[in-house]
Amino acid sequence: MNLLEKYKAMATTGEREKVKKGFIGELPAISAQSPPVAEVSNGLAAPTHRAIVEPGANVKAVWPPEVQVLMDWFMKLEPPETPFYLEPHLHIIDPVKFFSSFRREIQTGPKGPRARMGTLQSDLRMLKACLN
Repeated sequence: MNLLEKYKAMATTGEREKVKKGFIGELPAISAQSPPVAEVSNGLAAPTHRAIVEPGANVKAVWPPEVQVLMDWFMKLEPPETPFYLEPHLHIIDPVKFFSSFRREIQTGPKGPRARMGTLQSDLRMLKACLN
């Protein structure tokens, strides 16, 4: 009988307060047994697997090599002086602001929301195709 089944059985017998105190008392002991977990991502989508790390370890997120090449290309790039169309329906009016927002997202790393979903990488590929 696992812990949950034990407390369910006790709860059905009318010992609700004993169940509540017992379960709350055992929670810290249970959570202390669980090792800390860090997510490891491929930089293109949701995390693909998890790795156990030591408490207080400094885990640095790294872009995958094919994405890092794209990031390096963009970070060296100067914004165009004139507005341009990224796609027929997407007109970039202020390239300086547009580039600075991309740089902020790149500096956030692969854990940023747009990077995790692959949107940042997709937009950078589209920009590279447009400007080259």
